[in-house]
Amino acid sequence: MSKELAAAIERDDLLEGAGMHPDDRKTCWTHQTWAADCEDRHMRPTAGRLLAEALELERIRAAR
Repeated sequence: MSKELAAAIERDDLLEGAGMHPDDRKTCWTHQTWAADCEDRHMRPTAGRLLAEALELERIRAAR
């Protein structure tokens, strides 16, 4: 990670802590990269995805 990116992540963290909306970040805290570089890796929760996740968790629990 470059010094510039690390400083930008820290700045975004401080701004978000002060009330900035998370969508206004220039960096991605999750992926530790620039937001534009990972925007396609974030999947918005939909009813179908939530149901699929719940069913998968139920399947895993039942297998134990």
